[in-house]
Amino acid sequence: MQINFETIQQHAGEKLRRIESQPSAEARLEGLKKFLKIESQRLRLRHRFGVGGGQVVAARSLIVDLFIQRISRAAIEEHAAGAADRFAVVALGGYGRQELAPYSDIDVLFLHLGKRDAERGATLSAAILYLLWDVGFTVGHSCRSLAECLAIAGDDTTSRNALIDARLVWGSPDLFGTLVRRLDEEVFKPRRGAVLEELLAEQATRYVKFGEVACLQEPNIKESAGGLRDLHTLLWAGRAAYGKATLQGLVGAGVVPERDAKPMAAAYDFHLRVRNDLHFLTGRRADQLSLDLQPQVARNLRYAETPELQASEIFMRDYFLHARRLHRLTLTHLERAARRPEKASWFSRARNVAALGGFVMRDGALELEDRAAPLDGDRLLLAFSYGQATGATFGSGLQELVQAHLPAVNRQFRAAPEAARAFLKMLRVKGRVAAALRQMHELGFLGKYLPEFARITCLVQHDLYHRYTVDEHTLRAIGVLDELANSRSRAMERYRQVYAEVRDPAVLHLGLLMHDIGKGLGGGHTEKGLAITERVTSRLHLDREAAGQVAFLVRHHLTMSHISQRRDLADEKVIADFAAAVGTLDNLNMLTLLTYADISGVGPGVWSEWKDALLWELHLKARAVLAPEPAAERAIEPLRQRIALMLSSEVGVDEVRAHFDLLPEDYARATAPQVIIEHIRLANALNSRPVRLSWRVNAQARCTDLHLCARNRRGLFASLAGTLTAQGVNILSVHLNTRADGIAVDSFKVCDTVGEPITDPERWEQLEAEIRRALSGESDVAAAVAKRLRGQTSHLRRRRALPAAPTRITWDNESSARSTILEVRAGDRLGLAYRIASALAGLNLDIVFAKVATEKNLALDVFYVTDAAGEKLRDGDLPPVGQEIRRALDEARAEE
Repeated sequence: MQINFETIQQHAGEKLRRIESQPSAEARLEGLKKFLKIESQRLRLRHRFGVGGGQVVAARSLIVDLFIQRISRAAIEEHAAGAADRFAVVALGGYGRQELAPYSDIDVLFLHLGKRDAERGATLSAAILYLLWDVGFTVGHSCRSLAECLAIAGDDTTSRNALIDARLVWGSPDLFGTLVRRLDEEVFKPRRGAVLEELLAEQATRYVKFGEVACLQEPNIKESAGGLRDLHTLLWAGRAAYGKATLQGLVGAGVVPERDAKPMAAAYDFHLRVRNDLHFLTGRRADQLSLDLQPQVARNLRYAETPELQASEIFMRDYFLHARRLHRLTLTHLERAARRPEKASWFSRARNVAALGGFVMRDGALELEDRAAPLDGDRLLLAFSYGQATGATFGSGLQELVQAHLPAVNRQFRAAPEAARAFLKMLRVKGRVAAALRQMHELGFLGKYLPEFARITCLVQHDLYHRYTVDEHTLRAIGVLDELANSRSRAMERYRQVYAEVRDPAVLHLGLLMHDIGKGLGGGHTEKGLAITERVTSRLHLDREAAGQVAFLVRHHLTMSHISQRRDLADEKVIADFAAAVGTLDNLNMLTLLTYADISGVGPGVWSEWKDALLWELHLKARAVLAPEPAAERAIEPLRQRIALMLSSEVGVDEVRAHFDLLPEDYARATAPQVIIEHIRLANALNSRPVRLSWRVNAQARCTDLHLCARNRRGLFASLAGTLTAQGVNILSVHLNTRADGIAVDSFKVCDTVGEPITDPERWEQLEAEIRRALSGESDVAAAVAKRLRGQTSHLRRRRALPAAPTRITWDNESSARSTILEVRAGDRLGLAYRIASALAGLNLDIVFAKVATEKNLALDVFYVTDAAGEKLRDGDLPPVGQEIRRALDEARAEE
């Protein structure tokens, strides 16, 4: 379906003439508002009927053109009669490109000839602006002379880019033509190199802010990599480098081949259509394709679900495929435009290095010397191997040839042992694996060689935990290990040592490549991934042991994060069961690295010192079982004697011995000596006080350690959690210990509401006072939490705008020998841990251990609980407990 622009011009022009003939200013204003409302509705209907994105934005630009032309003529007659040849109204930015989205701002320049026209120019612009504002437009504007435009174009990148897209809407063609000519003569030609460098720097800054990869879970259609701005940047560079600021102009000049221009134009039009839908859907300027909007946009664009994929997943895959292609092609041609032409010399000739297989290195880019030479699958793999070994990118010619010869990567080639050996060899090159795989992936080779991986290409993950699509997350996870191999950071030395112990890096990297391969096939991605992994390892001719290890990594890729973050690592049964499942030290090393890479590859800031400490503790404890070192084992008696000596001036030897005797044996093995010392000090000083506390900033974990000693009672943790919540303190983790004499010695890791350690001693004193008041019964904890929640209405309102996370309650009566493990996964909100703990206390259940974790809007709280007699819960008791917890959380949500 196409829009007839001549019909629009005729129809709109006639309507505007009728409005102009209205007798009063009020009637004309109302007529103009009605005109714009009707035209917007017409555009919305055309969009719904499937009109292309470029057509809709061009039609809106035309309507605004006609509107501005009418009011400009009236304004010049009233305020500057006879001076029309000294003024011009110029469209800038997206409006200048005739790409005005439904709710975008209108950027205009009121151009005048010189200083003596400045006053009349200001009067003229004000008359036009007031009417634009009155009818509801948001206008970005400036009123400048010709000289001022040239000066600002030389100094300010944003203004210069806007002027590249300048288009005359009304006024003097000669004045506008002079501006265009002098911009070329005085800005673009003499400053070509500087302009291009500034464009590249601006793009790098934009990527840092909005995302440097196209496959973001919630991309910004305009600014993220692969978005509309990528093509804008290329066209701005085209103006500076070649004097052409349109895609067709670059094609006509022989700069961009038609084979690249067509997919770029298609991707750009798709993006415009999606952006138009976002604007119509939200009724405002909107560029962020957020998770909550994706399903509605997919429906509006007529996507339908399949048995395997939701409609929004199919839609987002199309978006990502377009965005990846647009990003790759614009980047290739932008780099070419920015490359300064050099005269041939012995130095430039020396940089053209021939390689085996007919390849040649030209200025750091790999090309095929004879473009007519055939490329089979083996030579394609050879090209990627060269790229990996040298760090070279593929030149645009080689990129085109690779894609043209992808049919050579057929079933016969995929089953060839020689190809498998070459591919696995590339997976063994530590520090360069991800870059090679990314090169393969972007050019389509990886999806052809591993069709199973093609299924997860551009597959969006509908949760707020993952920031990237499945394929992008996978490549980033492998990239984390590349960074580890290339890093010299002392903080990562222990992981580098584990990496060095891995017998075959190819097995580890293949495990990472396969770990999420089952996604996109419905639920249970691990089991489905195992079946796929078996087919892949068989096709790659891996021996039985290596294939088994890859399958082990896929089967257990979530196990270490699950145990380290949700289980009591002081529980010997937890460690023994995990070590038995792992089996060998090599498996443990690989699984540790996979877990570290998998978590780190989710998104910036997801890997933390706290997760690091937990993962490493689990690694060391499992390692001690799989490869025991007797000399390194900590004997309890020497530890007790050492601590007694360190505390000899404060606490008697008998008190130290009693502390150890009153706690389980694994307390001494699992608790750091400094923490034990702190616990003993607090217990010794408790006397008749309700509670004693100590604080220590934990710089390594970026949190504050709170150690606490109190007489245990049912609901103690609920009171503590509620008080901390009411005071705006986030609980990161909890370790609860109760001595046989009824003294609780608990350790919390906490931070403030923005995730920073609590460091102010006065703040510590204030929190201590509130905790004492709560434990002595002087304060109403429930009321304090409710008050805190009422004060967070804006925060809660923002959270409710996100997709609701369902509450999931699960039980584990097997992993611990002494306790029943309760896991509650729910949408994060203030007081969640307090509500759960209060519900458990109300059921006469004791919490003996807890872990609290939050990722974006999701919380996972884990509690080890016993009944009043200190025993595990019976299986029949679990459903009623779960119902009570769910009721408490539902009530809390209703109160919000």
